Amino acid sequence: MKNNNNLLEVPNINSRDAQIKNLIYKVDDNLFNSHYKLTSKSEYLCVCSGGTTSSCAKNGLITLDLRKEYNQIHLDKEKNLIKIGGGVIMKDLMNYLEKHNKTFPTGLSKLPGAGYILTGGISPMSRRYGLAIDNIASIKGYLGNGTFISLEQKSLNSAQKLIWEGLKGAAPFLAIITEISLKTFQSHPIQIIEGFVDENELSKIINMAEGFPENLSLQWIYAEKIYIYIFAEIKNDLDNKITKIYLKKLENFTSLKIKKYENYNQINFFPKELDLFELNKNNHSEVISLLGGDLKDDIQIFIKCMNEIIQDKPNNSCYVASQQLGGKTKDFEYKSSFFIHRASTWKPWIYASWKKDDLKEKEIVLKWMNESWGKLKIFFPKIHLAQIHNHLNSHEEEVDLSFGKRLSELKTLKNICDPESILPPL
Repeated sequence: MKNNNNLLEVPNINSRDAQIKNLIYKVDDNLFNSHYKLTSKSEYLCVCSGGTTSSCAKNGLITLDLRKEYNQIHLDKEKNLIKIGGGVIMKDLMNYLEKHNKTFPTGLSKLPGAGYILTGGISPMSRRYGLAIDNIASIKGYLGNGTFISLEQKSLNSAQKLIWEGLKGAAPFLAIITEISLKTFQSHPIQIIEGFVDENELSKIINMAEGFPENLSLQWIYAEKIYIYIFAEIKNDLDNKITKIYLKKLENFTSLKIKKYENYNQINFFPKELDLFELNKNNHSEVISLLGGDLKDDIQIFIKCMNEIIQDKPNNSCYVASQQLGGKTKDFEYKSSFFIHRASTWKPWIYASWKKDDLKEKEIVLKWMNESWGKLKIFFPKIHLAQIHNHLNSHEEEVDLSFGKRLSELKTLKNICDPESILPPL
């Protein structure tokens, strides 16, 4: 345990600067009894798996840091399953898998922990392999009421089924997850087509991407300039043939370059010259992630809207970016998890950043984030709750837009699994 004056060393600067009440490393009986009893309804336990979210530590609250005691990794080669602790970050998972010529659909950043998986897990590989939650085989941990759980996808009874679904997409509200078993996949070569483009070129590429086969996906970032990544996995001769067809179509985009990698783990997304994923210790930030379907005939209107948003951004640290879903992610049933927006094709996110001690700039930046969200709702009406914002005025709406018709089920689950609201509130 660390005392109140020590900082939690995590990637998210907001959380790193939080003046926490206590820092604990292990789940034990004390966590659920009077020793750590929360004194008011506004208090709850923060859980840190990788530390990339502003919700893993808060002023005056306790943080459970899983990274020290729950960092085990074990690969079952016969079953193609890998067991990881709740404190394993994606970089360590991927480095381990690379040694065995295996892979898993992790995201654009290697910094997140198991929270990336449990809140959905959108990857450039998701169109072929599904979301991260679609590849969970078993889960161990503790419900908010202190009950130990060990759930296997293949042997769920009727009482466990709803909890299983809830943990896939809404785990932070219900449980502390200490171990996850994941399906793994054979590693294959990757081609990346990347570079700066203008608004007209982005419009054409988005239109093209909405017809992509499942081995291709588009990622873009709209800041001072626009940068795109087209991801292509080359699994077999058909993938190679299809990719060549699209490469031919992209030849007219003269700024784009092709890079080849032996496997997915070797890729570092977004160039340093954008200066967006460099961690600035002087900045705090918030991120809101949206979900929506194909843009189709609305692409030009969307590009115009994006141009207005970027022109209005309050500083150079703010931007909007997007990942592509579809393919396999649309094949899973609505009821398979609490990631319910299976019809989604695009996950854009708004990144809002400000100098951490400048309250006036913070107010301006968050106003820009909310106004930008309002403008983008017509294209992307739903939310991917990868970050919990119960400290912001938008939290209730975000929860509603994340879980939709399943929200009442989630609230029932919350009352059963976490009746005293030890974990973050809905």
